[in-house]
Amino acid sequence: MVRDGIFGLLVALVLVASVSMGLSFKPEAATDLWIDFLIAFAACGAVVAIVFRGACCICAIFLSVCCIGIAWGGHAVTRESVGNIRSVVGADQVLIHFQACLVENFKQPDVGEEDLLDSFQKAVEPPRYRALAETIETKNSDGTTVCNGTVTLFIDGNGSEFCVGDIVAGVGCLRGLEAPHNPGEPDFRIRAFRNNHAGNISVAGNLKIITKTSFTNNFFTFIREQACAWVDHNLLSVMNGIAPPQIQTLVVAMTTGRQLSGYRALRQSFSGSGLSHFLAISGFNLAILFGAVWVCMELFHFPWVFRGWFLVVTAFLFLFVVDVETSVLRAGIAGILVGVSVACDRGWRADGLLAVAVIFTLVCDPWAAWNPGFQLSYGAVLALRYGSDPVLRMMMRCLEFFPSLSKTISHHFVKSIVTAFSASVAAWLMSTPITESHFGSISIWAAIASTVLAPLAAIITVLASTACVIGSLPGAEYILGYALTFFSELFLWLSNFVGLLPASNIRGGAIPWWWAVIELIALAGCWVCVSPRIRHFSMVLFLILFIASVFIPVSKADTSSLGWKLRMTSISVGDGSAHVVETPNSSVLFDAGTISRHAGGSRLIVPALKAIGCTRFSAVFISHPHLDHFSALPEIAEAFQIDRVYATEAFITYVNTEYAPGVLMNVLKKSGLTIEPVTAGNSVSFDGFVWTALHPKIGYRSRIVNDGSLVFRIEPEKSFEIHSENKIPVVAWLTLCGDSQTEAIANILTSPLFGPSLVMELPHHGAWSDGVVDLVPALKPWMLIQSTGYQRFQFDRIEPVVHDYVRGVTCRDGALRVTWFENERDGLITIRVLLERWGGDGWVEVASHTNQK
Repeated sequence: MVRDGIFGLLVALVLVASVSMGLSFKPEAATDLWIDFLIAFAACGAVVAIVFRGACCICAIFLSVCCIGIAWGGHAVTRESVGNIRSVVGADQVLIHFQACLVENFKQPDVGEEDLLDSFQKAVEPPRYRALAETIETKNSDGTTVCNGTVTLFIDGNGSEFCVGDIVAGVGCLRGLEAPHNPGEPDFRIRAFRNNHAGNISVAGNLKIITKTSFTNNFFTFIREQACAWVDHNLLSVMNGIAPPQIQTLVVAMTTGRQLSGYRALRQSFSGSGLSHFLAISGFNLAILFGAVWVCMELFHFPWVFRGWFLVVTAFLFLFVVDVETSVLRAGIAGILVGVSVACDRGWRADGLLAVAVIFTLVCDPWAAWNPGFQLSYGAVLALRYGSDPVLRMMMRCLEFFPSLSKTISHHFVKSIVTAFSASVAAWLMSTPITESHFGSISIWAAIASTVLAPLAAIITVLASTACVIGSLPGAEYILGYALTFFSELFLWLSNFVGLLPASNIRGGAIPWWWAVIELIALAGCWVCVSPRIRHFSMVLFLILFIASVFIPVSKADTSSLGWKLRMTSISVGDGSAHVVETPNSSVLFDAGTISRHAGGSRLIVPALKAIGCTRFSAVFISHPHLDHFSALPEIAEAFQIDRVYATEAFITYVNTEYAPGVLMNVLKKSGLTIEPVTAGNSVSFDGFVWTALHPKIGYRSRIVNDGSLVFRIEPEKSFEIHSENKIPVVAWLTLCGDSQTEAIANILTSPLFGPSLVMELPHHGAWSDGVVDLVPALKPWMLIQSTGYQRFQFDRIEPVVHDYVRGVTCRDGALRVTWFENERDGLITIRVLLERWGGDGWVEVASHTNQK
């Protein structure tokens, strides 16, 4: 006992000393290289400790602990450098001088990742590089401040003159990381902290290349790029002219993890059927590869030593040519250890291999523990290790109730099928709480489908891996191409069929992490506990939690807004507009578009609409035929049920599909929807509120497209009756102005239906026009809503006009929500208007106004 205690104390001292050494590193590009080297050295020490015994084993353990400690210390230094940038910049934008080393070139979106109407956008996303900024200088009132850390560079042009490894210098605007601007938007601050990311630099002017990367100073990257290009060429050349693009995308994703055009749509399809794990490179791929290699070595009667080292080489090559994710890293480490065990004729200790793989995965990326891929990968392995046998025993007991089955079908065959199915069920039971926690979804058919699809996936993996090696040989396309295409098409057809089955992917609200942990503990109790009472209790607890999780609502009730009558949520879309006007029993969408980013509909607006609880729209209004007001509607029509669509007469004239409005009308027609025209004087009622169009008049044609925008006055039905019968200018609750400019505003001011309004949307995203000076005072609003992007708001010419009003701006405040409350007491009607902004994890009050009438 004393000897064990001294040994533990020595390990602790070595770890503390090594971490202190790591903290002495400077935060620069070389530090990351040293960290990678030390992790690899620690892995070698661990392998030596497994292979040898005695003093050599003890020394290897101390060496591994020392390297791990130094790596952790260096990692802490890099994390501290990120803190330096945040302390200097925060979330504000500042002008800086910088010098940085380009570390990674982010993949640009391809056609398969765009929304339907993105092809009409003129905006082009600039090249993005992840870079380690060695110096960032910013000047302020206190002088010049220097900091450093990992940033993302946005470069104008096509960026073809830059390569990973280049050291560049220039001037740009550095913006710190902000809270999410919309509900349903991922919090990039958490991801950025895990990845040591401190902010984004928009490069101003031309970047100067200080040191150009070359073969000598970037040898590893150069060799890997050449190897990956050779593998990809072989694989695609086998399928070229035989397999359709979707099949090529599927095979490449399952073999190397790389994403071709159309991958995003393929991923969504597999996620909808609960089978997205087949698109992820994991231990399954390496196991199949090891099995194929082992069969070949068995045929040629390789000695055991050669077999082990051949498996090690196979694992290293596997990690070298595929896109490494957390699950791939785990599989690679475990594969290398298996190969070493075979070569050294040591026993295969599955728990030990898994533990070592976990330790080194977390050493490489400690935040991987929160990664869904990490949790699903290790969870599936643990389920196969400990859950398959209990599930198999339970299934075999169930088969005893069908004695006639054993008479008609071979018992050996039945047991083989049930064994494979029990492994899929065990993995499904383990992964379900994890997917519930992260994605709020349960796939009922995943276990059965995985049992059927796993053999096909194995065949595809073997064929594709062979193609990666011999694909360039003459005749390889005939030997491999047709077979690979056949099995891939069958695999894709079956996965699509699963997605069509009822309850293929039940979606509810994401369960809390502690709920998932309790579920997993209860499942473990069912599998490993010896006591029958504990097993039965664990099983009942697991079933209760599992069933209850299905009924967790998608969006939580907002108790702060109970008793509301009307609510408008303005999504922060950058350059564009998207307003949801709700009553307790209806939802109406006024505009939905953006030109600030590609795939803004599917990646920004649709998730935000789902996050605020929208499931169906009573109507959609399109203010005018500019893309920033309707670009997301095809994706919205696919994701939600829409009852009616309204637009101006001018919009409906764009029937030619060469124009975006014509394409949209085509899409809506396929969904059984037609656009109905709206003109001044028309009114539509939704759940006690009347929408009255103030502009444009019948047959109106404007010189400027913006002046043809729809303008609506929204008020309760009682107010509308008083207004229309007695011509009294009753105060409206909301006025939506679209992109109205001078001519349209003049027509609005002279409309007999015009009157004051509690809240108004600033016309044309808050841009200056002569009519705004008259419109704002005439409406007498309490609050103003401005949906705009940073570039327009930077000049803010309208500020002198609206200086004395409460104004919410989407690019500055994030998504905005205005809620109207009406209470009647002792004959007095009290109206309260509450303005809130999205604070990243909930709504935060900005201002409120109460009035009695």
